[in-house]
Amino acid sequence: MKKSNLKIPIFLSSDDNYAPFVATTIASICNNTKAFCEFYVLDSGISNENKNKICYLKNSFKNFSIEFINVKPEEEFKNINYCNAGNYISISTYNRFLIPKVKPELEKVLYLDVDIVVLGDIAELYNQELEGYALGAIWDKSRALYNTETKTLVDLSENYKYFNAGILVIDVQKWKKENIIEKLFEIERKYQNKIRHADETLLNKYFDGSYKILNIKYNYTDFDTATNPQEEIVIRHFATHIKPWQIHPDIKTKLCPNTQDFWKYAEMTPFFTDLLDKCNSNTSDEIIRQLRIRDMVHKRYIQLETKKLNRTGILNYAN
Repeated sequence: MKKSNLKIPIFLSSDDNYAPFVATTIASICNNTKAFCEFYVLDSGISNENKNKICYLKNSFKNFSIEFINVKPEEEFKNINYCNAGNYISISTYNRFLIPKVKPELEKVLYLDVDIVVLGDIAELYNQELEGYALGAIWDKSRALYNTETKTLVDLSENYKYFNAGILVIDVQKWKKENIIEKLFEIERKYQNKIRHADETLLNKYFDGSYKILNIKYNYTDFDTATNPQEEIVIRHFATHIKPWQIHPDIKTKLCPNTQDFWKYAEMTPFFTDLLDKCNSNTSDEIIRQLRIRDMVHKRYIQLETKKLNRTGILNYAN
């Protein structure tokens, strides 16, 4: 892979529990990208041991740097009623709001969740033109039922285009100029008891239909796998509640398809053996039974989504 002079600033966010997935995400990016990647990890308590394990990837990849930026979400977001998002979402999910604050000198940056793997050159996403918008994101067409509730609760426009906030292209200078961080907090204060999906709800309310819509291949979720199968995928996003690291590589379930993509890159990290051991210890008959039950529920959900999407014609992906 030839070298590139391009430098790509990429923000990730993690606490200590998600450190293995930071490493997996970085490995997947560096393995597929020619450009030099400048990783900024919004660190909500990663241990020194795990930081060293993440940095060990420099022995395998020479095309990245990494900076851990200590953040204290409990202080930064102490006035946010984040419990409305559900027990499975930590307050650190709001860390992405801090990007213009911690690195105000940057121009355009990527924000990526760490329940993803990158299957193509990440420069392709970074080089997308925002055309004057402060944000680039992927319209979440596959979950019409999922985001209809948000439309009603926070008064989205009739032509709203709900996006998944796991992959974002951010114009830092526009965020600063337009004081977007404070405006997001204002939305939170106004709709405090109606927020169902934490920072994602706030972002969708603020950018209601006013963002650069990017191709689905940059945020291809398990929902898309069922409703809109396609071969060209740059970022695979494991966006359901069941994650690939919970499922042993030998187990196949439609609830979390394509787990092999995760394990391919996890194997490149120092966390691989521990992740595999945890799977071995957790792969009991009860876990498998629960997966099968959730698989059945998931299939029914997809059937309902697909019927609704077919009726509305939304399954015609123009992008």
